[in-house]
Amino acid sequence: MKLNGMLLKSTVIAALVAAPVAPVMAQTMDEPAATEAPAQAAPETMPETPSAGFSEDELSSFVNAAMEVQAVQEDYMAKIEAAPEDSERQALVQEAQEEMATAVEETDGMDVQTYNEIGQAAQTNPELNERILAMLETRQQGGAETMTE
Repeated sequence: MKLNGMLLKSTVIAALVAAPVAPVMAQTMDEPAATEAPAQAAPETMPETPSAGFSEDELSSFVNAAMEVQAVQEDYMAKIEAAPEDSERQALVQEAQEEMATAVEETDGMDVQTYNEIGQAAQTNPELNERILAMLETRQQGGAETMTE
């Protein structure tokens, strides 16, 4: 049952890796209306972004950033759900987006643009997605050991 729980968590994390792509991108662009056009245009303009286009270091940094972004999401999820008013929830969402962008920028070897590119490429490239998932699983299994050293 523990293994099943870990697999579910891996799947959830993988889904969340892709989820913050648009909000982080929107926050850095400071143009909320601009997020829809790039999201729709990205699949047509980015099909040439093969998994080989990203180095192992870039993918490793992406995974580190994604884990930080997920931690921010988890931290804010309860706060957002507990907020009594829509305006309060919206403010918390904006605050979370800012923190996610900061988490990406503070990750060694990663910036928001590269994070978004890798996230979008992973959504359309199954091989890249599998590489990222494998890296996530490895980090999850060995994360507690490496953090204490």
